[in-house]
Amino acid sequence: MSLFHFFINAIPRSPKRKGLLMRLYYVWQEGFTQVGHAAAALMLFSMFAGAVPGFWAAWVFCGLDFMYFLALVPCLFMTARKSKFKAGDISVRNVYEGETSTIDLHVTAEDKLNAVSLGCFRMDPSLKCEESTLVAIAAGEMAKLTCKIQTKKRGTFEIPKVSVIIPEINGALRYAANAGKAELLVFPRPVRVGSFPFLTSGASGAVFAPLLMPSLTRGMDFVGVREYREGDSLRDLHHKAFARYGKPFTKEFETERGAGAILVLDVTARSLRERSSVEMLIRLAAGVGLWLLERKALGRFFIGDDEIALVQGDSGVSFLEALARIPAASWLEARISKGPHNSRNVASAQKLWSPAARPLGPVLRMGLFATEDPLVHKQVILDAHLKASDESKTAISDDVLSVNAARLEYVFNERLHRERTISERPLGNSREAEVSL
Repeated sequence: MSLFHFFINAIPRSPKRKGLLMRLYYVWQEGFTQVGHAAAALMLFSMFAGAVPGFWAAWVFCGLDFMYFLALVPCLFMTARKSKFKAGDISVRNVYEGETSTIDLHVTAEDKLNAVSLGCFRMDPSLKCEESTLVAIAAGEMAKLTCKIQTKKRGTFEIPKVSVIIPEINGALRYAANAGKAELLVFPRPVRVGSFPFLTSGASGAVFAPLLMPSLTRGMDFVGVREYREGDSLRDLHHKAFARYGKPFTKEFETERGAGAILVLDVTARSLRERSSVEMLIRLAAGVGLWLLERKALGRFFIGDDEIALVQGDSGVSFLEALARIPAASWLEARISKGPHNSRNVASAQKLWSPAARPLGPVLRMGLFATEDPLVHKQVILDAHLKASDESKTAISDDVLSVNAARLEYVFNERLHRERTISERPLGNSREAEVSL
């Protein structure tokens, strides 16, 4: 074993059971208010200040502060005993990465609650909770409490403790009653795809072209009217809407079940550099999938060899939920598994796509490297080895399109920063954030 592997293995992992220090942190976070934090910090400071010879006043202050906390313990005990309520179901709003989620809880007070709020504890460090404001609830009445959670990254996050917080009368300690657990899904922020000419280019694109023509894949049931898109049949124009609004509209029909392209997402990474681009690949796959769903051209979706069941007519929510549940890439595992003695792992990274049943429609694969797979018609590869100064995309062949990962991430972050600081509009609604593949 090399020195680097020894160093990586020596890094402590997160324990399965919480230790003493973590439990003390939970008490500090859940049981103390801001006033209590200040009083406890002053007591610790006075203990260190008392180490100075002749500075006996610090120990006097430390003793008074300690007696103050001892007097608060019975108040907290009585607050916990007299605060009776019933908590309803916990409602969680799933959001895109970087947005603020909300946790809603309906609380019915059996006795009068002079001050109560809602908070979430023991979460992932990337989540930050903003507790709700203190409200009073009369006996027998019900109130809706809402707290906010600021997200940073994509993923599935468990909220182990959703608590109804009731401070004691002096305001230094508080009683955090456990109301239950919750799960928060943070969707990947999609890279909005404006056009996708590569999908229908070349000989392999002939199988995708009919799927983007509604006149060839539509059913017989009329659904509604939408704005005209390039490629729509002119015989489906809605002339009355055109004359009324001054712009073309198209009649929309129900798509036949099962008709559409097959999207395969492969998040396998062969190196540390490729593993660092997995999140950008998921964002790009989200944009491509939503682009296909808008045109009703997505029939089936696979993550690796596993098929994900898509719910018809949910505006892509089931698709985004599947992307949010993909485990985050770990650079430690990538480094440990790398080496000549682990050639079996490298060989497994090159394995071909093998679904349970042979696909009947055209297959579009998205990954970090290209494969020679007879079941795949088109491949979009996010190349992590190119520099940001290189071309944004390169057609390696009629079947493989290479996208510059560094340049795509730079443009994505730049436009995201512009949206947040200037216009404060969601990235998905901005025409500037569109990319062409």
